Amino acid sequence: MKYKLPPLQPLRVFESVYRHGSIRKAADELCLTPQAASQQLKQLESALDVQLFERGARGLAASAEAQTLYHYVEQGLDALSQGLEAVRSHHKAAQFHIQVSPYFATQYLIRSLPSFTKDYPELDLRISIGVELPSFDSGDLDAAIVWGYGGVDHLDETPLLEDLKVIVAAPQLLAEHPVETAQDLPHHRLISPLTHNSLWQDIYAMLGLEPGGKHVSPMLLHTHDAMLQAVLSGQGVGLLSYVDALSYIHSGKLLAPFGAELLRQLPMDRTPKFHLYTRRGGGERPIQASFRQWLLGQLRSTDFIGYATRLPQG
Repeated sequence: MKYKLPPLQPLRVFESVYRHGSIRKAADELCLTPQAASQQLKQLESALDVQLFERGARGLAASAEAQTLYHYVEQGLDALSQGLEAVRSHHKAAQFHIQVSPYFATQYLIRSLPSFTKDYPELDLRISIGVELPSFDSGDLDAAIVWGYGGVDHLDETPLLEDLKVIVAAPQLLAEHPVETAQDLPHHRLISPLTHNSLWQDIYAMLGLEPGGKHVSPMLLHTHDAMLQAVLSGQGVGLLSYVDALSYIHSGKLLAPFGAELLRQLPMDRTPKFHLYTRRGGGERPIQASFRQWLLGQLRSTDFIGYATRLPQG
């Protein structure tokens, strides 16, 4: 059968715009500019000679034609994705590529890998290190472990571990500029992850501090190790992951002016976590399912994690 179809990209843009109800969110998901996404949508409307969306006070409103089309486009893209994944799987059955957050890789994953790889002696395992959520469009990435708040609706998302933080500072810094009450915090440079988060804002709210008052400019760093070095060298008050924080507190190299357990009071939805992401709608390979089950099994152990997690243990 000879198919009379528009190019694939306008259909992908339409599916994403319909699902999000927003050209900007669709553009972000597809790594396009909003202008390019809008142009792709107009190209599809021109090919069909119908208007698919109307702009209103509350954003985009899908037309009846768009509602009909979405049903078929969604099924078609899912089928195409599954077909491509089936072909890829045939040629890379023994390969598994995962991108991992640097802290999770060094603290949890790498040291425990032998208990997973022993069952796959022929596995071509490839681990890349990265902080940001990667694109799965190239097809060679099987999974990613990323730090953040979750809610990525175009990928399958599995919460793995809450990243419990501790407020810490170097003894020499606190000797010169003590932190005896919450009101002392705004006088210090606050060290925080560069990746989008609201940790210090949420901590201020929890401690009853006003966020808009006079304060020292923050320091935002890309990795946990960089934050650790900044705190150790007395450059500010920082947030470190629980296991590392306790190690340096017990050695006397850092102090926790509010105690090590304070941030357990943050609600779970305001506590960043490590999440496992895989492609949605592409058909899960057996190696992906085995890796997820193995990793969740490891993270059920308090001894392995280093502290009691508040995540449900299934």
